[in-house]
This record gives sequence, C-alpha cells and structure tokens, in this order.
Amino acid sequence: MRTITTLFMSAVVSGLLAVGWHATPGAQAPDTSTFAWADACKDCHKDIYAAWSQTKHARALNRLSSSEQKQECVGCHLTGLKQPVESGSKVLNAGVQCESCHGAGAAHAGDPTVKTGLVKEPGEQVCLECHNDRSPHFRGFVYAGMSRLSHRVVK
Repeated sequence: MRTITTLFMSAVVSGLLAVGWHATPGAQAPDTSTFAWADACKDCHKDIYAAWSQTKHARALNRLSSSEQKQECVGCHLTGLKQPVESGSKVLNAGVQCESCHGAGAAHAGDPTVKTGLVKEPGEQVCLECHNDRSPHFRGFVYAGMSRLSHRVVK
C-alpha cells in the first residue's frame, strides 16, 4: 500500500509542478513526504554525491539574487516544489538535487530495495524542463553532450 501511496503522491506533485504550482497566502503546500532530499543520498551514493556537490546544479539556488529567489524562475533552482521548503534556516530543496532528475526518493531512502518511481538515466525531456528558451540565460542545450557532465564519476 505504501508503494501505491508513494506513486500517487509522486504523480500529484509532478502534476502540480508541471502546471507551475506556486504558494499563495493561505494555500496549503503540496505534500513533500515523497522527497528525501540530497542529504539522504550521500551515505549510500558517496561518489555520486561528492561529484554532484561540486556542480552548478548543487549551487543553483545560490546563483540567484535574493530578489530572483522570489520570482517564478526559482523553480528551476530548487528540487521538487517550485518554492523553497524550509526547515529552520535551511532550504531543504535548494539546488537541482538527485530527485530533480531521478524522481522522488523517500521510499528508496527508507528501503534501498524500493526502486519504484526512480529513473537511473533520465531522458532529455527532464533536462529541457529548465534548460530551455524561457530562461533569460539560455544559450542552447545539447543533451548528448551535457548529460554526462551533470555528476560525472570517474571509475
């Protein structure tokens, strides 16, 4: 039953993101329980996490000014929701984390044998959600060349 619930919530969150859900005063925030956030990945996926942490994706939110962080463009600089998810002074979904590309992973973080809803190698469409001409800094995007640079791990 948990898997069905997880899949349902992932679909709901994905649907909200696809339509560009944004918080409004008094609006109930979407459920974030399907997300584990990047810190939950680092113990089991050490090399990949270390490589990712050195990328522009990891620091994507910091690349925006404080006024830009209050605009619609913040959505591509966060994971999951198109608004900051805060715990104290920390933004849990800051940057383009694992779950931005590979899917919400709370179920997997709780039980590593659960792979439902996760994608090992995301397709071009996932990248194009942000890397497109709606970005004021867009200079083109070539998936075949760029996908290998997202968190390259040399073995």
